Amino acid sequence: MKKGLIMVILLSGCASPGIDRTDQNQVVKRYYASVESIQKVTLSSEVGTGIAAGAGFGFVDSLDGNKEEMIGGAIVGGLVGGLFTALFEGGNTAYQYNLYAADEGEFTVIQKKKLDKNTKCVLVNAANKVTLSTTDTSNCEKSLK
Repeated sequence: MKKGLIMVILLSGCASPGIDRTDQNQVVKRYYASVESIQKVTLSSEVGTGIAAGAGFGFVDSLDGNKEEMIGGAIVGGLVGGLFTALFEGGNTAYQYNLYAADEGEFTVIQKKKLDKNTKCVLVNAANKVTLSTTDTSNCEKSLK
């Protein structure tokens, strides 16, 4: 177990910075947008589904045992399924950014990354996924002209 964890940590250090591979053969649009409002939102969760799937798998895996083993397998499977689902999803808190760009009009982006509450202008990178980066307010003023 410890060797596996150490390998995962070491391999995660090998990731190189650069352009996201999913952006290959995609149109990447970059434009400035004014931040109209920011709201904190709660994302839906699939932890319940992970618990049910894990419990089912644990139960089926223990079918060759007695009743206590089957119940134990279902409990352990449910815990593992729920834990892995929660770890994969991360937190349920995200932020809804209501934005305006001259060419795009009004639109909304929801992301987990929290921008400073005083952000008035963002650089929008839209490809396979959308990312927002805080930028100087003068960029939005130029793009509205």
